[in-house]
Amino acid sequence: MAYLNTRKKGDFAAQKSEVENYCKYRFQIVNIFHDHRANATPPEKRKGFAEMLEYCAAKNCPEIVIYSLADLARDMDVGLATLNALNDRYTVYCVHNDFLGSRDDPEQRREAVANFVAYMGQYRENTHKTALLPSKKTEKGGDGRPIGRPKALNEGQVEALITIRQAGTSISQICRMFDVSRSTVSKILADYPELKGEWKGARQESPEE
Repeated sequence: MAYLNTRKKGDFAAQKSEVENYCKYRFQIVNIFHDHRANATPPEKRKGFAEMLEYCAAKNCPEIVIYSLADLARDMDVGLATLNALNDRYTVYCVHNDFLGSRDDPEQRREAVANFVAYMGQYRENTHKTALLPSKKTEKGGDGRPIGRPKALNEGQVEALITIRQAGTSISQICRMFDVSRSTVSKILADYPELKGEWKGARQESPEE
């Protein structure tokens, strides 16, 4: 079973071809479900995604292949929650920038996905704690309010951003996941020159990256 969530015209044909190449000699694709321009809609509320889940439940399909973890949902927390829910019932594989490994062992694959979700969840928890604690270095005005523009991302989010960049996620995908600009990402990666350009450990990014 495969699921595609496309944003541009022509994405479906290109992604379908990559999915077929990825599954060759490994899986037999029973059906491909597809949503278009639905990034802002949570996966469970999308027509194609819902139909895929119904089909998988009815046919007892054990594996689901998606094109990209980053494109599963615009909001990172929603994407992780969806991935975790899928992992509870299916073995999930990813065609683009699959850094989780264990492709040939379903049990190890599901364990790797669960560990990744838990790992990112730790950052989410740290992010919440950091947001509740005022920084001692923050300069305040006479009314007690911080002076200057607040940071786009806190320390926990920055660490999570660096982690997924190291895993091969493109800058464009990171911008969508964290809802920040490319300039913000570039500033964060300024101390990591090896991550600013093409990441050698993953497939080559598109020219716009």
